[in-house]
Amino acid sequence: MQRKKLDAVEKLYSLTKEFLDKKLISWPLADLHESLPKHPVFAGKPALLEVLRKRVNQHNIRIASLYYEKIRIERCCSLMKLTQKELEAEVSELVVNKTIYARIDRPAGIIRFGKLPTSEARLNGWAGSIDKVLDLVQETCHLIQKERMIQEARAKIKKK
Repeated sequence: MQRKKLDAVEKLYSLTKEFLDKKLISWPLADLHESLPKHPVFAGKPALLEVLRKRVNQHNIRIASLYYEKIRIERCCSLMKLTQKELEAEVSELVVNKTIYARIDRPAGIIRFGKLPTSEARLNGWAGSIDKVLDLVQETCHLIQKERMIQEARAKIKKK
């Protein structure tokens, strides 16, 4: 009986080591698939198993963000054994929690990963966008003024 408990602890210890590695964790867990639901922590608590599965999925997405700048959604789904809906939900949750920075391009079927932008970078980007808008407004005003001058000149020529 003691050896059985020790084996269970060793398996859970190996699971925690997998979370510390920068590798994908396959689900269902290879050596724990049968014994995990019977473990005292998870016995009769399917919600805890779902939480563990969610954490495995989030770990896998974080690892993918380390190795890929962009990845096709289908490829990511096949690597993590998730549906597209599940993958998008997990990525969205990680982005909302500011754990990763990612953009999902559904029409192209691509997820782009990047570094979390600093507040300074966001402000600089916003200021740059405002500058572009103001330049466009100024150019538009110049073109309108030019058109008015042309119309006034044509009106003076017609009067003569």
